[in-house]
Amino acid sequence: MWKLFVGIFGAAALVVGVLGFRGQLSSAPPRVVFWDMKFQPKYTAQAQSRFFGDGRTMRTPVEGTVAFGGTDYFGDAGSPVDNSFFVRAEDDYHRGTNGPAKEEMVNGAKVVTNWVQNIPQKAVDAAGGYDKLIARGQEAYSINCAVCHGATGYGNGITTLYGMAGVANYHQDKYRTMADGEIYNTITNGKQSMSSYGHQIKVQDRWAIVAYLRVLQYSQLTKEQRSELGGQ
Repeated sequence: MWKLFVGIFGAAALVVGVLGFRGQLSSAPPRVVFWDMKFQPKYTAQAQSRFFGDGRTMRTPVEGTVAFGGTDYFGDAGSPVDNSFFVRAEDDYHRGTNGPAKEEMVNGAKVVTNWVQNIPQKAVDAAGGYDKLIARGQEAYSINCAVCHGATGYGNGITTLYGMAGVANYHQDKYRTMADGEIYNTITNGKQSMSSYGHQIKVQDRWAIVAYLRVLQYSQLTKEQRSELGGQ
């Protein structure tokens, strides 16, 4: 009997001595009994490879590859070029322009001159009408924009109390007269101190925010200004 006890104890001691206590910290590589899929042959970023002629594991896209944003990786002089025939073909809906963006020099700076003036009908139809588009815009504005621009669009959000400067007041004339497409583009790509929100706000929601901004602007007009616009 004692031999069996000694055998069991000895086997347990051997296992513990070889594998170590569970959860014990060590700088030594772990001893693996069941390999399963713990170690797989793979390439890691910025690593070397003897398989490819240039010795790199990271490969450049195949020529003609279309990016998610609708541009070709291989453009003139290495810059992306529009390839919207393959992805996001509607320039007015996805880019806020009437066709590919047209730029002209104004006061020494390149300015896009073919912004769409009004929200594309596709955005309105997709939302189920202007009322639903505006309601969605209010929700998206409150989540993404109010923190800087304020609940009513005067540029007095909570971030301005902590030093944020240059926040747009959307009730200024230059924003009242700004084309809807340009506001959409600002949401998508950012401008000056404003970061891009294209990565976190869907295309449809960007147009909804534009619609809600117009409502905010209209709500702050005087009766005389509303009358000039044909409103009450």
